[in-house]
Amino acid sequence: MKTSQDQNQAVILFETIAQRLAERLPEKTKPFFLAMMLGALLAIARRRTVTKWLMAAQISDDYQKAFYHIPHIGRKGTALLDENLKMILEELGEVIQTAKSIRMVLDDSPTKRYGLKIEGAGYHHNPTPGRTKAKICFGHSWVVAALVITHPAFGEISFPIAAELYLRQKEIDKLKEKYDRKFQTKTTMVVEIVKRLVAKFKAFEKKIEVIVDGGYAADTVLVPLSELANVVVITRFRRDSAFYEIPVQPEKRGRGRPKVYGNKIDLVSMIESEDGWEYVECRQYGRDVTKRVKWFIVTSKLTRGKPIKVVLIKEDDGVWVPLVSTDISLEVREILESYAVRFGIEEMFKDLKEVWGWGKQELRLLESNEAATAMNMLLYSMTELATWNCDLVELVDRSDRPWDDPLRRPSHEDRRRYLRRGILDKEFNDALDLASIPQKITTLLKKLLQLAA
Repeated sequence: MKTSQDQNQAVILFETIAQRLAERLPEKTKPFFLAMMLGALLAIARRRTVTKWLMAAQISDDYQKAFYHIPHIGRKGTALLDENLKMILEELGEVIQTAKSIRMVLDDSPTKRYGLKIEGAGYHHNPTPGRTKAKICFGHSWVVAALVITHPAFGEISFPIAAELYLRQKEIDKLKEKYDRKFQTKTTMVVEIVKRLVAKFKAFEKKIEVIVDGGYAADTVLVPLSELANVVVITRFRRDSAFYEIPVQPEKRGRGRPKVYGNKIDLVSMIESEDGWEYVECRQYGRDVTKRVKWFIVTSKLTRGKPIKVVLIKEDDGVWVPLVSTDISLEVREILESYAVRFGIEEMFKDLKEVWGWGKQELRLLESNEAATAMNMLLYSMTELATWNCDLVELVDRSDRPWDDPLRRPSHEDRRRYLRRGILDKEFNDALDLASIPQKITTLLKKLLQLAA
C-alpha cells in the first residue's frame, strides 16, 4: 500500500517515542508495554478493555504475564509521563520558544466504574450528569495537567503531561495493608504537580501560566503558587467572592500592623452600573470575539493581600463572571484568551474517554488502573506529537463526507486513524510483494484497510 513521506515519518516517530518510553521500565515489562501500546492503537472495537488491547496486539496467549506486568507500568506512570514531556519539549521546543508564555491547564475528571472490588473507587462529583441528573458517580477521580501548545495551522493542542489518582481517606484506609498512600486534597495535588513540572520548563526562561477552574480558586492553591518564580495563576472566582481595595499606607507609620485590606468592593453595584465598561477584541475557541468587560486591581483574602487583576465579563443576556490573574501586568485580552484555553482540557478528557476508552479497561488493582490511565495519556500525547507536522489534506480525507466542513481542523480520532492506517500499510508492504498481486486483490485490500483504520 502506498504511504506518503509524512505518514512514514509519523509512524517512525510514534515507534521511536514508544521505544524511549519502554527504556524507563523493567526489562521483562518492556515487550508487554510495547505490545499493549500498539494493540491499544490498532484496536477498533467499541469496548476499549485491556483484553481488546491484547487481542489486537496478538499476545492473547501470554495474557497472564501481561496482566502481571501491568502494575509495574503503573508504578512507573510518573516517570513515563515525565519522559514523554521531555520528548515533547525536544520536538516542539522551537514552537514553545516563539510563544509569549507557557500555558498549563489543570483540572480533575472522574472515570466511571462499576463493582465494589475495584481498588480506590468511590463516589465523586459527576460533571456530566446527563439525563439522569445524577450529582455523584462511582469510580476513580484523576487530577490531570495538560500542556497547551499553539499549532501554526490548527490552533491550541493539549498534551496530557501528568495524572494523579485522588484517593479519599476512606479508600486509603481500605488499602493501607497493601499500599503506602497518604491522603492529599485535590488542591494540594495541583500545587505539587505544578511545582514538579515548573522545573522542567526552566530552560525556556518564560512566564508560566497555570490555568485552573473556579474549583481551584482557593488560598491553598493561589498562595503557594504565587511564591514560585515566573508562575502566574489565571482562574475564575465565585460571583459572591469578596474583593478589597488596596489600602493606602500612611506616610508616617504608627503603632501596630499596617492594613492589609482596604474597603470591601460591591461587585453587584459595579455590574449594575453602566459606567466603566469597555469592549475588548480577543480570540477564543478558534474565532475572534468581542467581550464587554470592566477591570480593576484589588486584593483578596484568598491571596493573603497580594494584588490581583480582576476582569468582569458581562454577556448580552446579563450573565457575568469574574476572571482573576495573579499577574497584574497582564493585559485584559491576554487574560480572556488564556482562560478560554482551559476549555481544551475538557475536549482532551472527552477524546481520552471516547477515542481511547479511558476508564474502561476493566481492571481491579489500583496500580493497574494507574497504568491504564498513564498509557491512555501517553497514547493521546504520542498521537498528537507524531502527527504534528502533517497537514490537513494528509490527516483527513473528507471526500466521502460531502456534508462535512472540509476546512474543519482534524479531530483527535482523525489523527489516530491516520497513524493506525500508516502502521497497517507499513506491515502490509513489509509482508507482501504488491507488484505480484492482482489489481483486484490489491483494491480489495485497500478497502479492508479503509474499514479497519
